[in-house]
Amino acid sequence: MQRNVLIAGDLHGNATFAQALLQVARRKECARVFVVGDFGAWEHMHSGRRYFDVVNRAAKKAGVTVYFLDGNHDKSSLLHELYDEHPDDEGFLVCRSHLRYAPRGHRWTWAGTSFAAFGGAASTDKAWRLAREARKAAKAETRRRYGSSKRPETAGTLWFPEEEMTDEELDALLEADDSPVDVLLTHDKPRASEPPWNRKDKPECYPNQDRIQRVVRTLRPAVLFHGHLHVRYTDTIASGDGQWTRVEGLACDPEAAQYLEYSTEHSWYVLELPYAEQRLAGTDETEPRSLPA
Repeated sequence: MQRNVLIAGDLHGNATFAQALLQVARRKECARVFVVGDFGAWEHMHSGRRYFDVVNRAAKKAGVTVYFLDGNHDKSSLLHELYDEHPDDEGFLVCRSHLRYAPRGHRWTWAGTSFAAFGGAASTDKAWRLAREARKAAKAETRRRYGSSKRPETAGTLWFPEEEMTDEELDALLEADDSPVDVLLTHDKPRASEPPWNRKDKPECYPNQDRIQRVVRTLRPAVLFHGHLHVRYTDTIASGDGQWTRVEGLACDPEAAQYLEYSTEHSWYVLELPYAEQRLAGTDETEPRSLPA
């Protein structure tokens, strides 16, 4: 039985790379792929709906189920609007037959290993995205004046107000369940982790990083996987009560990569299950390690 999970970084709607990852999953005997945000959930656009269909067909052919949490560039409000009434037996929202969404705060267990997902992050290009939405709206208004009957929706198409958790949202999620987990999956980094190259070291990013740090202190995971930074690194941070959490930051699809040492292998990690057995056997690493060759 294939119980391993291929954890993957940001895909940004890159269908070609998504299909390549599915082949990696097959080679690595992973029955599941889990993308830690910026998956490409843009079903308010035709290209986004087509992307979901392409990935779903490829996943079905590969015999793999694809899961994802929301990043700052995923329209999570639409995911809830479309799929809240269609959860599977594990509580994931069913977007397609082989495509599942993990809402913020969702918990589940695979092969005796407990997981939790906390999506969301702040966009450093918010101003650019809002300006582009405004330009699109202005062009639509000009066309209307010249007789066009089209009324395209422009607001909320490039920047999504729900992109990061609020403090109130996090309060409610942790009050509902604050029990520890083995594996924490997030889009954003915890504030304490220190990657060698940090494109999100900006004041507007700190509040959500602090929220993820609070999740770490509360749930005390053995390991945390995240994306968002587009860089591969490993760190170890304190999670309270004398415990430590290993942080694995994953890189992204090749088209969005920005650092010189990038390799496609930096964008994924094979998590062997049951994870608890690895820890007891001493095969899980607790110290920072080098990047894959």
